[in-house]
Amino acid sequence: MRTSLTTTKHQRKFRRNRDAIRRAQIVQAIPAYTINSDPLLNEAEAAAYLSLSPATLSRWRSTHPDRLEFVKVGGSRIRYRRSVLDTFIVAHTVTDGRGVRK
Repeated sequence: MRTSLTTTKHQRKFRRNRDAIRRAQIVQAIPAYTINSDPLLNEAEAAAYLSLSPATLSRWRSTHPDRLEFVKVGGSRIRYRRSVLDTFIVAHTVTDGRGVRK
């Protein structure tokens, strides 16, 4: 039996799909009801909401702390306000075709 050290195109596609399904499940698990109308999301929930990895959010916090506002709860726990994430999405929406490769 031959073992390969590189992943095949099928394996990479499977992993991308699996990760997308996991992100969607995390977003669906975010409670719709809250006492506050602007809930705080943990890093995994915020990453899934933005379709990013938690490592990306961590890197942004350390290299560009003003890119995406976050809240420190209890000293080390990081939370993101949903309204801040929505504002980030709106601010980075391309509507005039700039930045789109053809």
